[in-house]
Amino acid sequence: MKSKQFSGYLPKYINMFKIICVHLRVSALHLRLKIKRFPIITKILLFAISLISCLLGHTLTTHSIAIAIDKGVAQNSYQLIAANSENSLGDEGSIRYNAGQYREAIALWQESLTQTSDRKQKAIIHTNLGTAYRQIGELGEAISNWEKAAKIYQSFSDSESRRFLAQVLTEQAQAYNALGQFRQAMPILQSAVDLARKNQDRTTEVAAQGALGNAYSAAGELDKAIAAYQASLNLATTLKNSSLIGANLNNLGSVFNRRYQRYLLQANAAEREGDDKEKNHLMDLAQQDAASARSNYERALEASKSLGGIPHAKALLNLAQFLQQLPTPKTDAIGNYYTQAIALLDATPDSRPKAYALISAAEIIGNANRNNQQLKAQTLQKAIGITRNIGDKRAESFAVGALGKVYEQAQNWEAAMQLTQQAALAAQQANAADSLYRWQSQTGRIYKAQGQNELAIASYKEVIVTLQSIRSDLAAASKDLQFDLRDSVEPVYRELIALLLNESEKYSGDDAKSKIEDALQVVELLQLAELQNFFGDECTEVARDKSDPKSVIAKTNTAVINSIILRDRTYLILSLPDGSVKRYEVGISHQEMEKKIDRLRFTLEDISTDEYLLESQKVYDWLIAPMAADLEKAKPSTLLFINDGVLRNVPMAALYDGKKYLVEKYAIATTLGLHLTSNKKSDLANANALIFGLSAEIPPFAPLPNVPKETQDIQEIVGGKRFLDKDFTLANLEKQINKGNYPIVHLATHGKFGADPNSTFLQVFDRRVSLNEFEKVLRQSKHPIELLTLSACQTAAGNDRSTLGIAGVALRSGVQTTFASLWFVNDADTLPLIENFYKLLQQPGVTKAEALRQSQMKLIADPNGHPAIWSPFVLVGNWQ
Repeated sequence: MKSKQFSGYLPKYINMFKIICVHLRVSALHLRLKIKRFPIITKILLFAISLISCLLGHTLTTHSIAIAIDKGVAQNSYQLIAANSENSLGDEGSIRYNAGQYREAIALWQESLTQTSDRKQKAIIHTNLGTAYRQIGELGEAISNWEKAAKIYQSFSDSESRRFLAQVLTEQAQAYNALGQFRQAMPILQSAVDLARKNQDRTTEVAAQGALGNAYSAAGELDKAIAAYQASLNLATTLKNSSLIGANLNNLGSVFNRRYQRYLLQANAAEREGDDKEKNHLMDLAQQDAASARSNYERALEASKSLGGIPHAKALLNLAQFLQQLPTPKTDAIGNYYTQAIALLDATPDSRPKAYALISAAEIIGNANRNNQQLKAQTLQKAIGITRNIGDKRAESFAVGALGKVYEQAQNWEAAMQLTQQAALAAQQANAADSLYRWQSQTGRIYKAQGQNELAIASYKEVIVTLQSIRSDLAAASKDLQFDLRDSVEPVYRELIALLLNESEKYSGDDAKSKIEDALQVVELLQLAELQNFFGDECTEVARDKSDPKSVIAKTNTAVINSIILRDRTYLILSLPDGSVKRYEVGISHQEMEKKIDRLRFTLEDISTDEYLLESQKVYDWLIAPMAADLEKAKPSTLLFINDGVLRNVPMAALYDGKKYLVEKYAIATTLGLHLTSNKKSDLANANALIFGLSAEIPPFAPLPNVPKETQDIQEIVGGKRFLDKDFTLANLEKQINKGNYPIVHLATHGKFGADPNSTFLQVFDRRVSLNEFEKVLRQSKHPIELLTLSACQTAAGNDRSTLGIAGVALRSGVQTTFASLWFVNDADTLPLIENFYKLLQQPGVTKAEALRQSQMKLIADPNGHPAIWSPFVLVGNWQ
């Protein structure tokens, strides 16, 4: 009578008692149904059994937070399993569930639904069905059943129903977490926490707080995640529940580890910007979090020893993974932890958490040493056997696909392809698109390695279709075995782009053009995926312009230049007004391009030297010189750049051919994509402006003494309303935008666009305004904002995603064009350019791009017209 579901969580001698509790619960429920004359006795019996359940950590009601490890999808799990029915079907369903026979349990519970009219019994059955469906990876069905249970419980006001409601809400929200829909999970979990507190149900509160920590962690809100996990840990400690204590310590270790990695990335960006002080500060923070992560992992390992089984194994694997990522990996310790974990897992019954733990263990041991590939394969074979035994197609797809990758790396193409296609089929059967895209991509890689490029292209196109079907989940970049844009999603787009451009060389005329245009469509989809990932919002949607971009660029005499940076080379795609498309290949690696662009940005900002000339000419020779003759022949009036990666960080206007800057020949603008840009022609000649300025010193920012004059002059040129300093608050900005009609919004204040929304903000008089807050304010405008000016902002030079904030906030809020600075310039120096820009916009027929060009030309003609002053100003979006 050993419970396969629960073995390993507690010493083995308790398992028999668990089954006894199962039958006690069954008997109690029968008592409640059939001995209605003794409701008090029934309630006392139920309470006593529930209390025993809590003390044991699991019987019919389990409160446990499973540990997310490595790339497994084991998730926080708060299970409520109760025998329920007026006949034997519910009881038999519980027995089958506890034996790991989930599909059989589902069938029995589905039938028992038809044999009871008691609404509370139906709620319990739906709860059980939700938990069973989760075990086999069918999360949509799980959520549906938990929603039905929650609706029933919400219709009752007794304390038991309120307690069950909190538990079911926690279950439902965790399923949303597993699907990457963490923002949908957050309010549900907060309701569960509030209900549990009212019910004084601390065990449910522990689980709900832990799940809330998972949602915050997935959303990148790491400080909130740490607070939620710590609250859950404190409650678990009060309950003296080793399982919950260990799980929370593991979760804390994981979130500190994530923040440690984030600080390392930010420190690297600061180093590239030459900010040694900030770099050292970030490195100190990184080391503190690394120490916290290790401490929590080690405490979790200690807490899990008494539990054994899967919790202990997961704690070992978490610590092994952490040691693996250190600058000097602890190879011996990693191997030792792996061996211990496998021994523990071998002794536990088959289950979904066990399968994912084995997948994670295989990844860890494979990364530890290339000679361990056979051991990795053996571990994955175990995981495959388990997933097939329990009928979990979703988990099977991950295990089989991972084994296929082992054979791929060994260049055993036949075996790799066979396993990869099996993984894809399992993912399709489980409707697991987040798994399917991986194996479609792996199929493409295998075809490419064998030189079958057309088949590889077809496979990668299938990947893109799959990714588009789940694009709202791409924001969940931290989800285990789900989406990490940089590591697993972005390379898919770039592989397809490279294949299409390579194949275009084999063709001529319309066939070559078709391949290139296919590549450009993928480029735009990648830009959109990056934008969604940057904002970390699964609800990110951008209104894509439906007009034909070809007719627009023809009508406006605009040439579009796409840059595409690949690992070993860069492509430039030139789309001319006459509809012709040309490609140019630059044999410069990603690393060399990044280094050269960082250097150019640094020299452009240094107003004390002319070093930028050499650097600017070198980049011009790479990017513009190959197409210079074609541009001169076509004679476009405007160049619209759709730049990739690090090229977003430098102003194309400052590229120098040895005699002239590029802006002296053409008006210049940038955008994320033609379909992501409004093509409506603006008329700002009689447009009012809403003008806000901050001149006061707000530490750490210095005062901006010329802001009063800047804002006054703009008001005189354009008209509108003007607010300074104490009147420049978020509340007032929101009020004015909400009630007024201002095609132009001008903000003269400090701001920074960093690597993500958390490091991006605008400074107003009373506080910093986050990017998401700013976007919400802009969205409140009842009339289109045609031009948003940010005159004293700066972007992080060391991160190629920082300019996504400038472009993204405009796209998401409906702003047509953003006029902003890439780096901070003394406000006295920028005043002439800004004033002239607005004056030129008052002239009929002058586009925004041409207004900026003429304003920059005027400063270039000045003997002191260093690019540090005029080149950082860029137009993003609609250039007309």
